[in-house]
Order: sequence, then C-alpha cells, then structure tokens
Amino acid sequence: MINELNMSSYIDIMRKGLVEHDKQESAGRFLLNAINDQGYVIENGFSTSNLSPKKISRIVSRDDNVPDGIKQASTKQNVIDDTIKYFRNEVAKDLNPHTLDDTTDMLVKVIEADDSISESKKKKLIAFHEKGDEPKFLGEVFLYAVNKSNKKVGAEVKYADAPLLAEANYECPLCHKKLVDTIKGKAIKRYAITQIFPDDLDEDTAAAFKVVHPAPAHLNKLENLIALDVGCAEKYSIDPTVEEYSQLYEIKKELTQNYKAKMEVNGVQLEEDIRTVLDALSQIKDASELVELEYNALRVDEKFKPENFILKNETKVQVVTYYRYIEKVFSNSTSDFDTIAAEVKISSSKLEKAGLLQADIITNLSEWIRNKAGLGTESRLACNIVVAFFVQNCEVFHNEAS
Repeated sequence: MINELNMSSYIDIMRKGLVEHDKQESAGRFLLNAINDQGYVIENGFSTSNLSPKKISRIVSRDDNVPDGIKQASTKQNVIDDTIKYFRNEVAKDLNPHTLDDTTDMLVKVIEADDSISESKKKKLIAFHEKGDEPKFLGEVFLYAVNKSNKKVGAEVKYADAPLLAEANYECPLCHKKLVDTIKGKAIKRYAITQIFPDDLDEDTAAAFKVVHPAPAHLNKLENLIALDVGCAEKYSIDPTVEEYSQLYEIKKELTQNYKAKMEVNGVQLEEDIRTVLDALSQIKDASELVELEYNALRVDEKFKPENFILKNETKVQVVTYYRYIEKVFSNSTSDFDTIAAEVKISSSKLEKAGLLQADIITNLSEWIRNKAGLGTESRLACNIVVAFFVQNCEVFHNEAS
C-alpha cells in the first residue's frame, strides 16, 4: 500500500481514475500543466519546457522532484486560484464517474497514512473531500503534493555499484560532491549510476553522439556507466548534449585508466620494514634531530614538469628537511633498502606509464605505502615525506620530465 503523499503517488493514483489521460506520461503532463501552462507562470519564467516522457518517468519513479519553477509558482495566490479552476474545468471532465470514489478514497487513505503530514493539514485536506467538493479536494491535494519532497530518501549503497564508486574515488567527477554519506553507521547513496551513451536518445541525437564517439555494444556494461552526484546525473539524463557526452566520455576514459593503474600498484608488494622509517618520522620531537640536505644536492628540480611548480616546491621542502634523517634511519636499521627502493620504483613506473598526473602519482604512492604499512589516516603526511625521499633518490619520476 502507498503510505506517502508526493507527486509520484499522486500521479499514480490519479491516472487510474482518468479516462483520456490514463497513462503515466499523459497523466503526469496533464496534471502538472495545471500550473505549468498558466499565462502568469509562463510570462514570469516559472514554466518549464521540459515535461518530456523521460522527465515524467523520473518523477513517477521518484528519481526527480517536481521542477523548481512549478513549485515556486504554486505559492502565488493567483496561481493557486487558477489551479483549482483547472481542476474544476479540465480535470473534472476527465474523471471516470464510476471510479471517482475509489480515486478520492485512495488519496484520503494515503493522506491519513503519511506520518510526515501534520494533523492539522490532514484535517484541512480531508475536509474538502467530506464537503463533497471533489475538484477542490483533488486540486488542493495536488498543490500540496507539488511542494512535498518527491525523491527517494536514504537508499543504501548497492554492492554492485562498488566498482564504479571506487573508480570515481567516491567523488562526483563533475561537481566533486561526495557520492556516499554515512548515517547511523549505514552507507547512504548520494549518487546515480548514469549511462554515458543514453539508451533513450532520439534518432538524430544518437547519430550526433556516434559521430563524436561510437556507441558501445552494450549500454548497461561498466564501460558505458559512470557514478555521478544525483543532481549532475539528473541534468545529464534529462537532456544530454553532444558536448556533455564528449566530456563524460573523456572523464570515464581517464577514470578507468587511473583506476586500472591503482589496482596494479595495489598488487605490488612492499617490505614491512618501511614501517621502521614511518615510525621514526612520527617520533621526531624537535628540529634538532634533523640535518638539512644541501640545496646543491637537490635533484627535485629536474623531476617535475613546469606546470607543477607548487608541487615541486612542497616536495623540495620535504626533501631538504627530512632526506638526511630518513637516509640515517635506513642506514641504522636492518631494513632491506634496495628491495624497498625497487618496489617503490616499480609502483611509480606503473603509475607514470598509465599517464597519471604527477600530483596523482604522489597521492597514489603515498596511499599505497600507508595501506601496505597498515597505518591510519594520521600517517598520510609521513607517507608523503617518504615519497618525497624517493623522488630525490630517483625511484619516483625516474624518467626526467622534459
């Protein structure tokens, strides 16, 4: 049983009581046009031209809210009055007289069952029904449903979505919002898995998309899917352009390439003795324990591309400050330095060959060291310093930047 009043449930109940507009798309547009087609709404820019079959479908499936323009217009008294007139003059004519009682009774039951509706509002809405003024009742319930949240709330993350979330690093590649929230210990989705080449394009649009990049053989396979923030997914899915398609295609290509490289690096072993250095870094109490590296011994300048000036300077500071200290720790320990250096070099090489940006290479190497050492997030800075050590020691960015 439906126990929540929103635009999705309203359209679903009403379409069963309409004669001509008894299909989902037709009913949705017919009812929303009670506001959307008003002269005042159009003249003041509240109207939306996008009540496409896909938009109606997304509203009914609770993937989208009612368009903001319609919602904003519904608060104006003249719009409210004209909406009730529309229900008296247009909607009433299409109601099936044989099932009208079933339609109104179902709406009453949903209103009564919805705990999010205040008791006073429930009484006001049901009072219109009890007075026998059904068009007024249906119009007032419609106006209320327009202003209720229509999106599904609190859907949990699906296990099948994990590869796409990991590929995007749990962040929307367009707006950079978090794709997953944790609420009361549960992972809650803030994303929508989106087709890059949509399966419902009209013939002309599909042809234009194919000119830019061919359509994949299977539209629901991972290579044609991407995890986006709900808002970004909605904007793209409703009316995708060739430019947006090209952008998403390139983003997906880069995400896939980077994720593959990360997975390869995660498979590279790292000597547990790396913890000796990380532990030593965490035990530094003051600068007296550090001996700075001479600037004329720096090899960092030749390793970074010109556009990475800030990253280069940050790495130089870490090398000058900590290189001699780390060198001494390795020298005084029983750690197999040559093996550790070789493992770092292999991982760096894999990331470089995959075409990752230098900043991403450093970030991924740092995370790889932290994970292999089994340390928490508080050790990230120490791991970054160790990566800087290996930049200076030529294991990282060993192919000099031209």
